[in-house]
Amino acid sequence: MIPEHEAHIEREEGFTSVDGVRIHYEAYGRGEPVVLIHGLGASAAAWRRVAPHLAESGYRVLALDLKGCGRSDRPPGDYSRKALAALVCGFMDNLGVSVARAVVGHSMGGAIGLEIAATRPHRMDLLAVVDGVKVISPPWYLQAAAPVSPIVGTLASGVTALSPAASRRFFVRAYLRRIYGDPSAVTDEVVESYAAHADAGYQRAMFAMIQHLGNTEDLADRVRHLKIPTVLVWGREDPICPVSWGEALHRELPDSELHVLEGCGHCTPEERPGELAALLVDFFARRGPRTCSVPTDRLDTRAFRFRRRRELLH
Repeated sequence: MIPEHEAHIEREEGFTSVDGVRIHYEAYGRGEPVVLIHGLGASAAAWRRVAPHLAESGYRVLALDLKGCGRSDRPPGDYSRKALAALVCGFMDNLGVSVARAVVGHSMGGAIGLEIAATRPHRMDLLAVVDGVKVISPPWYLQAAAPVSPIVGTLASGVTALSPAASRRFFVRAYLRRIYGDPSAVTDEVVESYAAHADAGYQRAMFAMIQHLGNTEDLADRVRHLKIPTVLVWGREDPICPVSWGEALHRELPDSELHVLEGCGHCTPEERPGELAALLVDFFARRGPRTCSVPTDRLDTRAFRFRRRRELLH
């Protein structure tokens, strides 16, 4: 169980270079490594209310900003699912993580996690997909009944509105209120975590990622043969990645379980951090095998700099 008391968890921040791209990351706790991959348009900050819970339960939690996002570099080039999966594995190498206890991906990050599991299964013991983008198509009758998911059009039109700063924050708030189960939970802090780094380079990177969102046919075939135990967590009210996508994925994954959170929208790590963390900790504790190794306590020696903060667990 996740402890109900308040606790202070130290958050470390650093930078590491992966194939010449400077990647920002946040790290929490000590123990078996868990790697967190954020979704499209987000950053490591999306996990800040989940990571302390996992660290409190005895894990070394590593959350990176994908290239083009957060405080990481925004180079031109390949932003496909395969390229981002390679980036995550390079990040793990730099941090001394040969095998993660689990890789956890939200939204687009879920597809990246599935790509790693399908092509490099030796890099993780377990996989978690949270509100993931569509990989397996649900039956036609469920597709017809599912809410329309205007992910590409909405995000593309939104990215063009990300300047100036006032307009950027207005759009981010309006968009998040559409995809949260409870719009009142979209606070100034949440808005700022998305809007703060939305510069021109970010816009270019988002367009590049959006172009690849629907290219999952090759991954769908490989997912059906995955042997890695996988937990799927979905918000019942997700208007971007409807729960029917999670149900379809659950039916095809040989060793998976699906948990649906009532009243939750697309941003489960921010909307229901405690519930999500509890589900993950339980899954990590009862599923095997356990082949991961505990990385060293130090940050990457090639890191440019780091700082520590105290995070309030709530």
